[in-house]
Amino acid sequence: MSRNRIYYFILNTNAGAGMGKNIWKSILKPELIRCGVHYRAYLCTYAGHATVLAKKMMAEHDGELTIVVVGGDGTFNEVLNGISDFGRVTFGFIPVGSANDLGYGLGISGDPLQSLRRILRCGRILHMDIGKTTFHRDGSSRYFAISSGIGLDAEACVQSYGGRIKNMLNRMHLGMLSYLLNAVRLVFVQPLGLAKLVFTDARGRERVIKVRRLYFLAGMNQPCEGGHLMMAPAASACDGKLSFAMAYGFGRVQALLSLALLALRRHEHIPGYEVVNARKCRIMLADNLQVHTDGETFGSHWDITVECLPKKLQIIL
Repeated sequence: MSRNRIYYFILNTNAGAGMGKNIWKSILKPELIRCGVHYRAYLCTYAGHATVLAKKMMAEHDGELTIVVVGGDGTFNEVLNGISDFGRVTFGFIPVGSANDLGYGLGISGDPLQSLRRILRCGRILHMDIGKTTFHRDGSSRYFAISSGIGLDAEACVQSYGGRIKNMLNRMHLGMLSYLLNAVRLVFVQPLGLAKLVFTDARGRERVIKVRRLYFLAGMNQPCEGGHLMMAPAASACDGKLSFAMAYGFGRVQALLSLALLALRRHEHIPGYEVVNARKCRIMLADNLQVHTDGETFGSHWDITVECLPKKLQIIL
């Protein structure tokens, strides 16, 4: 640990169904004081506040920054989208959320004290890929660390957000169950139509696929989303590409079986389930469908591009 380093903590005390506040007060803050660490802590008080705080840090400091995110996957995503110059920022992440797909994918301990001590030691820095989703309707874009999807998985994120039942399942570490229950219900109402998919590899070569009855397409930077639902087992955040997991072509009753197999991690038995590795994919649909980035939804769209930005982010492991 550098004695001159200042650690900037962005805290979501509501993360993990309210566990974040207790973890900060009883575990993290006392350890920082005990170790004599120079730090500044910023508390998130509303949705999107972490992005505002990250932008403020970037504007107020010219040099390098070490930003430690204490919260869930959504909090990390908000901070990610407040960064204007990734070359100046080294990230630490202490996962205390309900899904923790990012921590799971990176092998970060679920023990907050162990995670903090690892960050303070700063023994290894991973240069990690991140994703970017561009909404062609207005030209806006969002970064993501885990995944970005359109269709059924995004709609399930909308239906799973908040609520008493979801919070109860989160406390029981069954957040994926909430996601799956909503996905089962949505199978029968999801609009299904023609999709044109344009995949581009690292050399700029394109592959065009037209599919019917598209249920969802998710660009995976980590293997799991939705609370450890294994969408793309071989996905890696260090290979310069995304694993685009998609389901299409089959009937709605078959879709229920496919969801069960997906939950059981029996991907090889799912008809119409395919994973394509590519640098980016442009998705053009006949109907507007919901889009999410790291589980945070951004309305319905019919034309988006999901792409990988290689080695963009520095994170302490």
